[in-house]
Amino acid sequence: MLRDLRFALRQLLKQWGFTAIAVLTLALAIGATTAVISLVNALLIRPLPYREPQQLVLLLQHFKSQNLERIPVSPAEFVDYETRAHSFEKLGAFSYTNFNLAGEDKPERISGATLTADVLPLLGVSPIKGRFFEAEECTLGRDDVVIISARLWQRRFNSDPQIIGTKLLLNGKTFTVVGVMPASFDFPLQLFNLGNGAQFGGRAEIWQPLAFTDDQMKARYSRSFAVIGRLASATSVAQTQAEIETINAQMRHEHPNNYGQGNSFGGDVFRLHDLAVGGMRPALLILLSAVFLVLLIACANLTTMFLARAAAREREMAIRVALGAGPLRLLKQVLTESMLLALIGGTAGVLLALWGVELLKVIGAQTVPRLREVNVDLGVLGVTLAIAVGTGIIFGLVPGLASARPELTEALKEGGRSSTQGAGRNRLRNGLVIAEVALALVLLSGAGLLMKSFARLQNVNPGFNPRNALTFEISLPKIQYPDNLSIVRFNNEAQRRIAALPGVQAAGFSTILPLAGTNSDSSFAIEGQPSNDRTPSPDEENRQVSPDYFRALEVPLIKGRFFTDADKTDAPPVIIVNQAFAKKFWPNRDALGKRIVMGGMSEHPNWITIVGVVGDVRHFGLDIDPKPEMYVPFAQDPYFTTIYVVRSNQDPRSLLPAIRREIQAIDSAVPLANIRGFEDVIADSVAPRRLSVVLLGVFAGVAVLLASVGIYGVMSFLVVQRTQEIGVRMALGAQRSDVLKLILGRSVKLISAGAAIGLVVALMSTSMLQALLYNVSAFDTPTFVLVTILLAAVALAASYLPAMRATKADPMVALHAE
Repeated sequence: MLRDLRFALRQLLKQWGFTAIAVLTLALAIGATTAVISLVNALLIRPLPYREPQQLVLLLQHFKSQNLERIPVSPAEFVDYETRAHSFEKLGAFSYTNFNLAGEDKPERISGATLTADVLPLLGVSPIKGRFFEAEECTLGRDDVVIISARLWQRRFNSDPQIIGTKLLLNGKTFTVVGVMPASFDFPLQLFNLGNGAQFGGRAEIWQPLAFTDDQMKARYSRSFAVIGRLASATSVAQTQAEIETINAQMRHEHPNNYGQGNSFGGDVFRLHDLAVGGMRPALLILLSAVFLVLLIACANLTTMFLARAAAREREMAIRVALGAGPLRLLKQVLTESMLLALIGGTAGVLLALWGVELLKVIGAQTVPRLREVNVDLGVLGVTLAIAVGTGIIFGLVPGLASARPELTEALKEGGRSSTQGAGRNRLRNGLVIAEVALALVLLSGAGLLMKSFARLQNVNPGFNPRNALTFEISLPKIQYPDNLSIVRFNNEAQRRIAALPGVQAAGFSTILPLAGTNSDSSFAIEGQPSNDRTPSPDEENRQVSPDYFRALEVPLIKGRFFTDADKTDAPPVIIVNQAFAKKFWPNRDALGKRIVMGGMSEHPNWITIVGVVGDVRHFGLDIDPKPEMYVPFAQDPYFTTIYVVRSNQDPRSLLPAIRREIQAIDSAVPLANIRGFEDVIADSVAPRRLSVVLLGVFAGVAVLLASVGIYGVMSFLVVQRTQEIGVRMALGAQRSDVLKLILGRSVKLISAGAAIGLVVALMSTSMLQALLYNVSAFDTPTFVLVTILLAAVALAASYLPAMRATKADPMVALHAE
């Protein structure tokens, strides 16, 4: 074996050009495969970093009559589940929140979560310092303790070993640190997918005990908590789902005013892993299929190269046979060379994959769920080793079998060309080229469809103007801003100061940012349209906005008016709706002047008058049609977290220092958070799609490159093989154009056959892409025609160089060589 390895290494070094191309081919194919397998492993296969993660489930609710498929749970409903359900070992509730952490230099906004005492223990991850929350700390007045992440501990407190017991000023209130979670701990996961573009969760660095207030326990309709549970031993998801349905029926019976008499309301049990993956599963499976095609093309390419190399070494193999070497000995030698080459290429591919995975994290870690967890671990390396070994066997076996049985008589002749084995090899090489073209066309078709889809998505009108607009968040601590008046006063003053800055064209704020993946809905009743069991109260999206919010976003006013400063707390309640809302509830009438009441109808309803209709804004994604939406004056329904939009006639980021000074002048303890340009917001909203397009486009490019190299190699070998024939033809009067047609004609036949097969396979397989396409059919004819022409042009260009070389052959030299 050592002698075979040394000989194989000498052969590879001797033919360094062949070796370099083969290693590059393998590095590209195996590197791409390793990177995608790392993605699939981290996001789909690897269990979540908790104890027995397969037993963890998330409980969400739905109102099917109102198309609310996944919504959080109210505190009262959580208590019902906790006391009545027996399918869980433990059950807990949590919600995503933010903290303003006061510091010596400037305050900092920290992402966090509030959770009941059982949440962290049921996950099975212990603190590296301190302890979990105690049950009594989930009561009002005792909830002034926090657990922090190791990341925050290291970044903000320099890994202070005396961190336990440290006092932190969070949201204007003093908290005591009682624990530090490991650096690898991440909860809530980024992000739980609630469907329809809505998400729930974020990367928390501070956890606080969740203490329900009396008002929260009474507001059964106010849902803002997710429920996580660990299934009891030998309990299945189906059994748990059945028990939850029973409890839901009991709640419907006990509280008919909250749920109605129908079966619209219910709860669903999801495995935590399924929600954490989000909508990435189809895209990842498509990428895995694509990279498998790239690997097949690489194997076909290398097999073609090794067949050509075997033909060049046929005399050597014949001499070995004549000296007594058996077929197995020759096969072993060829496979040793191919395996050595595969291992070298695989090593280069792993290095390429390591770089590629880190690049993917830089590009999409903030917007693609769990992308931070992707790495090339030992399991992936084991799979890569198996792929490299298997690849070496695949592309080395056929040439090895051909070399192990040479035709001695023909091979020992200088000009032996007419053996049946040689014809068989030519057919095999041609078949491999056809396969490469077909597979490349399949990949190119998929990439073309995704690119066209993404281009159309980028051109979708979001309903507002994102250019020269800056956005940031402000969260006011409730202890310092305990009532609506103080919240309104702060935001009005902040908006006034920002709007007065030089270069600011308009400034406004809202409670929900378009394309941010969050939602808020409210049920209501319409005057003159009573609800009943068959026609439940409608439930639509609700946002609180400042008077200048629409001007800052440049959302068009269709009818009526915008809000004004006169729409105060004590003013008559008013509302603005979007076009989708007006068309849904008053399809053939004018919505202006119509009245609704929030919640259900009562004896003395607090009517709210529609004073304006604005254009539709795509809040949930560029690929999701606008939903009916209501806009309420912020002063009439304030909230402690606001998201500002500042429009400028210059680069809005240049205004940031001045904006920060104005906010600090009002309250030095209030930080700015999530500062982004609105164009970045749009880019982040399509990040998962963009990642799929980029990766599939890269794979398609690699496939076309490999197919072109394969065609070039086959045509080059054909020219060498037919040198004497070309010389005879030219000696008998053939023109160079005739020789060019001869070689290119052979290439056109191979390309045409590959394209025909590839089109059939592409038409059969691209339907898998339908879920990832926007406003593009999976059978888009122009795309298929364009990619076919592109691939044919590249393939013909690869054939043209060998053909031109054939036309320059000297007939005397060719015949003399014979």
